[in-house]
Amino acid sequence: MDDQPVSAEQFSTPAGDAHRLRNGIIWAGALLVLLLAIGLAVPDLRKVLDRVANAEPGWLALGVGLELVSCLGYVAILRLILRRGPAREVRRLAWAEMAFGAVVPVGGAGGLAVGAWAMRAWNLPWRRIADRSAVIFLLTSGVNAAVLVLSGLAFALGIGAGPRGSAYGLIPAGVGIAAIAFFLMMPLVERRLPAEPRRGRISAIVARTAEWVRATLEILREPNWRLLGSITYLLCDIAVLWACLRAVGAHPPVMAVVVAYQIGYLSNLIPIPGGVGVLEGGLLGALLLYGLPAAPTAAAVVIYHAIALWIPVLGGTIGFVRLRRVVAAGPPAVATAAAPPRAHAGAASEVTQRRQDLAA
Repeated sequence: MDDQPVSAEQFSTPAGDAHRLRNGIIWAGALLVLLLAIGLAVPDLRKVLDRVANAEPGWLALGVGLELVSCLGYVAILRLILRRGPAREVRRLAWAEMAFGAVVPVGGAGGLAVGAWAMRAWNLPWRRIADRSAVIFLLTSGVNAAVLVLSGLAFALGIGAGPRGSAYGLIPAGVGIAAIAFFLMMPLVERRLPAEPRRGRISAIVARTAEWVRATLEILREPNWRLLGSITYLLCDIAVLWACLRAVGAHPPVMAVVVAYQIGYLSNLIPIPGGVGVLEGGLLGALLLYGLPAAPTAAAVVIYHAIALWIPVLGGTIGFVRLRRVVAAGPPAVATAAAPPRAHAGAASEVTQRRQDLAA
């Protein structure tokens, strides 16, 4: 793919992204109201809501704090990947990505889409936008897979496992190992591909994926404290679910929660605004599969999703609004061109130079 700036037709407009975010929030809110009405109308579900209302405030406060730390972990990830970008704008972009990822029903890709919009508005070439988005995806997914492997093996060894057998840990661990091995093999497979002019579509995809894997591995090898953000982003969110279970009186085995969390989150691939109803069902089913009690677990999942949905949405909406204002000020003339000499750049050159750094 040519290293050319993205055209306006390749991605939606800022107004379109704002419209999608607003609609996602409205639909998520409407679905929550509908589920609340159903819960109040059905006696058995009303008991779940009673448990939610009687949850211990201290554990809920801990859950909120952990979710904020998880969000800051994602901010650290984006600052690591876009390290030469303007810190304030990158932080706002990270929060905006989390908001879109939470409510826009595209299987979690909404966050990366708004990131592409912002970088496109800064006139970054499409290839570099794709590279950065792919590295973010591989970095976070790689951590997810590694945690799945470690927690699955710990579960199989009986560490924080609960009543289930070792197969409940070995199977997820095997899936995680296979996923990691698949991507690590891409650079090796690329070496056996024909020269670039003779590559077909599949060979080109393999070669591009290999580039992204190598770029991700280079980041992992660097001694940068922001790498902790990739771990914090996942583990603190899992800890929110654990805190919510404690808030309703459950005492869940730790590894059972970690493994069930990752399995349950697969339901979020179903494109429902905010994952409302879908994520609750996925997490509840996975937690029950790993031996947790039904009634308190259902209440905990409802509380967890409220925290995990609305904190990123509230913070991300603010970040998106502020980011839009900065982007509306106008992109640099050509972000991929050589930067003008500072002596002749004038007062307006500082913002232009900072945005050009994102393309470097």
